Amino acid sequence: MVPDRDPEQPDVLVFGEARSGGGPGRLRLRKLGLPAVLAAAVLAAVVAYVAGSSGTVAAPSASPSPVAPSRSPLPSLSSDAPEVTELGHPLLGVTAPWELFGLGPDGVVRIELARGRITRTAVPPVDSSGPISFLAGPGTAIVRPLDAVAGYAVPDGQRARTLAGPLGAFGPALPGPDPAHMWAVVQSNGQVQAMRLIGFDGRPTAASIALPPTSGGNAAPDGAGYLVVYAAGGTYDLRPGSIRRITTGQLLAMGPTGWLTLECDDQLRCFTVAVDRSTWAHRVLGPAISTSGPSGLISPDGRAAAIATQNSSGASSVHLIDMSNGKDRVLAVPARGDGDGMAWSPDGRWLFVAGTDARVHAIDPTGRDHDLGVQLPVLDQLTTRTAP
Repeated sequence: MVPDRDPEQPDVLVFGEARSGGGPGRLRLRKLGLPAVLAAAVLAAVVAYVAGSSGTVAAPSASPSPVAPSRSPLPSLSSDAPEVTELGHPLLGVTAPWELFGLGPDGVVRIELARGRITRTAVPPVDSSGPISFLAGPGTAIVRPLDAVAGYAVPDGQRARTLAGPLGAFGPALPGPDPAHMWAVVQSNGQVQAMRLIGFDGRPTAASIALPPTSGGNAAPDGAGYLVVYAAGGTYDLRPGSIRRITTGQLLAMGPTGWLTLECDDQLRCFTVAVDRSTWAHRVLGPAISTSGPSGLISPDGRAAAIATQNSSGASSVHLIDMSNGKDRVLAVPARGDGDGMAWSPDGRWLFVAGTDARVHAIDPTGRDHDLGVQLPVLDQLTTRTAP
């Protein structure tokens, strides 16, 4: 993803024994209403404000998309019924059937890039200022607030409807290990005890993950369809019947292939470290990145990590970190400053960023910024959908 690789071989630090097999997974990100740190004791939000950089790299200049150089305006929503715009050509040259979804103040936007079709559906205002889970699965998108207020399902081609049954319970919905399932909270006596795997149709499965009491009932996505918890001693990866510590340091980014962490030794010398999900080897990438929490997403192919940042003056940007050598490229993209407004395409070919300029920026492997070629409403959160 990031060019100009460092020819030097990075140092390798291995902590503990290797574990074979990391299991398949997909990066869905989690679209969990970041950046708030949850006070309701259900979700430790995956948020970050990266104040510094491991290197100074000139930001690439923006370039118009060769596919759709002009931006076609969309008509205003006139009702709560879905409104479809046919553009007549694929967007960004995409031919695979995956889709991009966005959530904003006006509702949900479904972007079928290969078909050149955009569907907008109005969603009633969510009666909460807290985090919101935003996931897209078979036939529907889910808008679920953390608080005990109404959430909504947006079925393909239909009006939004209020969530009911297991999907209507309060608490987060986290991406599952396959496109058809998600994790939802299980409560007992008003306390979060576990998370159960349920389908987008609301049907529960037998799979569940118990949350350790020391976690305070907090959980977040691990980037591969399972959970991480933040507790005494570090950050831990949770799967059914399995707990393993990822790092005693700070989690910066996550994805199907592993994690990016900030770790320090006994002398407080700190480094950015890549943790391989399949072997659990810790490999030093370079100097520490100054952060206050995680907001990064590692691409599905494991080549790059994207971290939305804000500096002390409030200006935002996106850091692309080469996971092979730690090289840091800063993109001049007006990002939101948190991880909610970013999503990788399933093939790792595109990084989508919901900008504060009411654009969805598409970043290609060279770091160039492409325009989708159509005017979209303001979007706060992004996610993708693949076929189950």
